[in-house]
Amino acid sequence: MTVLVLLRHGRTGYNAEGRLQGSLDVPFGAEGREQARAAAAALHAEYGVPDRIVTSPLRRAADTAAEISAVTGVPARPDARLTQRSYGAWEGLTWDEVRQGWPEDYDRRLRGQDPRIAGWGTAAEVSARVAEGLAEACEGARLVFAVSHGSSIMLGSLALLGLDVESTVLGKLEHGRWNVLESSPGHWSLAHYGHGPASSLAESLPEAD
Repeated sequence: MTVLVLLRHGRTGYNAEGRLQGSLDVPFGAEGREQARAAAAALHAEYGVPDRIVTSPLRRAADTAAEISAVTGVPARPDARLTQRSYGAWEGLTWDEVRQGWPEDYDRRLRGQDPRIAGWGTAAEVSARVAEGLAEACEGARLVFAVSHGSSIMLGSLALLGLDVESTVLGKLEHGRWNVLESSPGHWSLAHYGHGPASSLAESLPEAD
């Protein structure tokens, strides 16, 4: 059996402001660093040393993974397939700005659907690449830590679990918290959801990752 721990990166200033980051490489600040260190210590205490650590190459994820590497001694391998979805023209904007400029697409997003804007990473596209990267990381491994982003973790998890990737059944994962998936031959299951010592202010909108 393989245990896959999916950790969301530490909180950034854009997260606090409700700005969509997507492919923007926004680093986290003091709060995010504290969340990353707390998560790293908790993961090590609960699960021990992983066989592999993989991470999105975006700094907010890679810096979170670096905190885990510092505790476990396992180097983190960046994988572009784990990066956050692109938000196209919405990147850098607040949700109020999105609502004012794209009211119909904003409503679609609130319903969990892909907006019809240029550059948006669709659920189908993102779930496929994230699931591929995660499955590859788990090959021949007993325990894998993967650091990624809210939407990417949700979509990749849905794909591995064989669920509708447009479903909202998994809900929101807070910064510095993790989900745990377990695999047996030909089957993935969700063992834990939203674990972790860190917490952040709840966001009422779909995502700002």
